[in-house]
Amino acid sequence: MEITDYTLESEGLQKSLDVEVYGSAGRPVIVFPEGDSSCTSWENGGMVDALSTLVDDGAVQLFCTDSADDGGWYSRFALSDYRIDNISGYLGFVEDVLVPFVAEHASVQDLPIAAGAGMGALNATLAVLRRPDLFGGLLALSGSYDARAFAGDDFDEQWAEFSPVDILDQLPGDDLAGRPLAFVCGQGAGETGIGSQRALEGLLADKGIEATFEYWGFDVSHDWSWWQEEARQILPCLLVADGLLDRRLSARAAIARAAADHAVEVLKADKDELSAANAAIRAARAKAKSTAARVGTEEAVIERRRVVEARLADLARAAWAKRDEIAGLLAEAEEKACSAQDAADAAARDRASAEWIAGEARAAAECALADKVAANKRVSAAKAAIKEASADVDKAAAALDATSPEDARAE
Repeated sequence: MEITDYTLESEGLQKSLDVEVYGSAGRPVIVFPEGDSSCTSWENGGMVDALSTLVDDGAVQLFCTDSADDGGWYSRFALSDYRIDNISGYLGFVEDVLVPFVAEHASVQDLPIAAGAGMGALNATLAVLRRPDLFGGLLALSGSYDARAFAGDDFDEQWAEFSPVDILDQLPGDDLAGRPLAFVCGQGAGETGIGSQRALEGLLADKGIEATFEYWGFDVSHDWSWWQEEARQILPCLLVADGLLDRRLSARAAIARAAADHAVEVLKADKDELSAANAAIRAARAKAKSTAARVGTEEAVIERRRVVEARLADLARAAWAKRDEIAGLLAEAEEKACSAQDAADAAARDRASAEWIAGEARAAAECALADKVAANKRVSAAKAAIKEASADVDKAAAALDATSPEDARAE
């Protein structure tokens, strides 16, 4: 594969941009980079190797250019005017410098196809929508086509000029007529632009613009490995007249064949199921016949067990009734026992009280007896004293009688 390096100047961006050309013959394809904004983006992502057969056979010649995404789409924290100037300057470079360069160096004079994946898909789509007269087709893989996703709250009329879903409202449908346009994305991880692709599909349909929109499986992610396969399958369809139409028809035919094959498989499965069901019915009938006698025997056993069950149930009900009767008697006896116990407890309390009173009475009696003994002693002592006093009185009287008055006076 022949590889040639070029450097082009952009007055709008005031910088140089490199262009890597792969191949020396074939339909020119202008490739817009993804990720690092470098012209080697597709080579590093394996896309050039994936398309090497087309390049080596002279079917396509890839013109891979640098971009200004690092100062535009990716520069989310820069001033809005600065970002728009970079995006506008880059698209001006594509229109005024890159496309004329490709026309001069391409081996054929056919209008170039614009191609890109990720951010490259957005730039390729903008380039085609702004100047459809400069391009002969478009291959956009996993792009995001609404500038609101990048501008955020800064989105205004200036940003709308670089938003494909907004540009289409002002674009005459005839400008894109006859050009093969292919938009592809997966439905797996990272495919955040799928909603804007569906919006773009509706807008193009409203304008009557023929375009191909493919939505690959839920396992298809925002990744180079899938973009390689998508480009291998779809880029060749853009190189021939009605290639995309044939792809759609082939896809529909393949879907129809798959549906027919599935219908045949379903029919065969249904027939197999019917045969199995009939065999099951026959087996069931034979089994039912062989088990009819057993059913009668088992029903007789069931009836016997039902009789036993009823008898035991009656016994159980009687036992429960007896238990309830005994429980009532026990409750009554318990109530009487509680009453008797309460009376006994009251009697014990009365006895204890009487014993305490009797104790007090005995103590009082003992005190009274002691007092009686003491009183008797006092009486005896008093009697003795009286007797002694009486004797003294008698002595005194006798002495008095024996004494004369004159002696008494002298005494």
